[in-house]
Amino acid sequence: MATAELAVDAHVRYFRHCLNMLPAETVSLDATRMTIAQLSLVGLAALGRLEESIPAKQREDMIEWIYAQQIPSGRAEYRGFRGGSLFGPHERCNYPAANCGNVAATYSALCALLLLGDDLARVDRAATIAGIGRLQQESGTFAPHPGTTERDPRFIYCACAVSAILDDWSGVDIDAATKYILSCCCYDGGISQIPFQESHGGLLYCCVASLALMGRLDSLPDRHRTLQWALFRQCGGYQGRINKTADVCYSFWVGASVELLGGRDLVDVSALVSFIQSCETDIGGLSKWPGYRPDPLHSALGIVGFSLCRPDALPRMSPELLLPKTVVERLLRLGFRRSHKLCADA
Repeated sequence: MATAELAVDAHVRYFRHCLNMLPAETVSLDATRMTIAQLSLVGLAALGRLEESIPAKQREDMIEWIYAQQIPSGRAEYRGFRGGSLFGPHERCNYPAANCGNVAATYSALCALLLLGDDLARVDRAATIAGIGRLQQESGTFAPHPGTTERDPRFIYCACAVSAILDDWSGVDIDAATKYILSCCCYDGGISQIPFQESHGGLLYCCVASLALMGRLDSLPDRHRTLQWALFRQCGGYQGRINKTADVCYSFWVGASVELLGGRDLVDVSALVSFIQSCETDIGGLSKWPGYRPDPLHSALGIVGFSLCRPDALPRMSPELLLPKTVVERLLRLGFRRSHKLCADA
């Protein structure tokens, strides 16, 4: 077992900066502030430093800001949450595409609320679940929001995660979603974005985690071969595709897939830890590759990937939902049932 550790204090400072102010070059991410908030909170939680890092007043302000992004009644076909407050209050935003719910932002909002200790009492559950049902396509996959041709397993995962968190699967045709995922399974054991395309580590996670949340993981045509494809992506760190350079975010995307498929003991932990450490930066946070600038996504996913292979060093995280096990246990007490065995396992 590897004994190396992460620079926890530096990473805590980095995530706190991300929650308070980002540098000017990240202005293009303003429409996805909800996801940045989620990732920063996930990073702090994975380090075991969430509670002490956010003062009570900031926690309350963040919860209020998140709920302010919930789409009010009558504003859009799909309610849920939008990605941020870039376009101002709902009543002043006349641009429909910027003032409708997005299933990915909804997933991020619910995770962020749970991480902040909220009980989701103010979530409009009925509208959110009804909207998810309207986003599912005839093929079984999902669109992120109405009026777009974009649709693939990323949004299947978001729909499944939202349904699991709210403990209401009435908006998901599970058989159709499962059928679509299986149609994306490739000859080499991996899973692709659409049928007959290249296997990809990020899409592997979205599909494997979705099947796990739906209780359909045994539907994979060759689970052993899928696990083999994921394990073969390790080249120190994990690569996302065959013949690509290792990238720290796949420490989670592929690492969590390996965890869900039961291959934890087959990972070269020392090599993976060394690669993750090589992506740490002097200012805190992790970069995509060694020597580059950090960003919230690679920082959070790299640290969660570290926690999955070093459960003795950091708090345990749920690979299905990108949430701490303690939060998932709270969901179980609130009535989260379908994934009870999967998420409660040590």
